[in-house]
Amino acid sequence: MGIVWLASYPKSGNTWVRFLLYSVMYDAPAQSLDIARKIPDIHRPLPFENADAKRLFVKTHFAFSAKHPKARQTEKAVLIIRNPRDVLLSALNYRRLSGLTPQQTSDEQYARAFIAARGDPQFEALGYGTWPGHIRSWQSQSDFPVHTIRYEDLKNDTPGVLRGVLDFLEIEAEDDAVERALRASSFDAMRAMEIREKHQRAKDARKQSLFVGTESARQSGTYFMNSGKTGHTLAEIAPGLQDAFDRNFADEMREFGYEP
Repeated sequence: MGIVWLASYPKSGNTWVRFLLYSVMYDAPAQSLDIARKIPDIHRPLPFENADAKRLFVKTHFAFSAKHPKARQTEKAVLIIRNPRDVLLSALNYRRLSGLTPQQTSDEQYARAFIAARGDPQFEALGYGTWPGHIRSWQSQSDFPVHTIRYEDLKNDTPGVLRGVLDFLEIEAEDDAVERALRASSFDAMRAMEIREKHQRAKDARKQSLFVGTESARQSGTYFMNSGKTGHTLAEIAPGLQDAFDRNFADEMREFGYEP
């Protein structure tokens, strides 16, 4: 069985792409765990069902190397990239959401650590690499084809970018299937599902969801589906941060098609 990786540095839009593909291939999900059953996450093992005996779609944040799990079974990969400034801000929200950031670590301290390391140091320790290193690891290998999409392009032209992914994966889809996916995977639809599932989990802790987050985060209005916006500035956190970011990321951003 071949594996198609949905690869990304964390907080780059992988969950959104999983929702889109699931909704095209199957139907609008009734709950987020429907996605995990068909398109599993290598970092979060949950029971899954594979209806296609020839290939399996799997989410990964690992940088690619010969040591990547199931590397030899790889058929193709879709690589999702996102402006590292927005990755930083989304990762900061994720840490608040999941309770990973120690209270003594300020937003500015986290941002400066991210800038200095060209990515979240904890992500690198987990095997995800730096932001530029992760992208290069997938794009530089020659063992299988990789289709790269940018989060910003997906946001600006969701049907067009989705069609490109489907063509690359040789998935035939009628227009109504694509329209269904666009509706089921809109920000509002996914946010509504997250709110509903977290409300259910507040009543029954056994309930599971793809949308992580502590109960205190839910009560404070912090969600996994945060805003999905692009083009933020780090000046919102502290003076001088944007300049520090530009100095450390300018070359890599140009390399991957972003203006510093």
